[in-house]
Amino acid sequence: MTLPFALAEPAFAGSDTPVPAPACVAMYQSWRYTEAANNCADAAAVMVVYQDGATGLCYTLPAGAYATVGEGYLGRHGHPDHLAVCG
Repeated sequence: MTLPFALAEPAFAGSDTPVPAPACVAMYQSWRYTEAANNCADAAAVMVVYQDGATGLCYTLPAGAYATVGEGYLGRHGHPDHLAVCG
């Protein structure tokens, strides 16, 4: 039996390289969380790309929003590398 929440697991990156998020979206990381601030004029859909190649869930951040978007560097994938466009 597959549980529905298993679909929310981060996917590993394939041969396609995710497009980096625009420079107006800032990433902040701590040992526990990765957070993003959307300083763009429009909404931005972003996901965390980790150093091991895994990608996180896609989050749509309205202009001016600040939110937790992934695990920190003690998570199962290690340090976040960057934010990428998704959606």
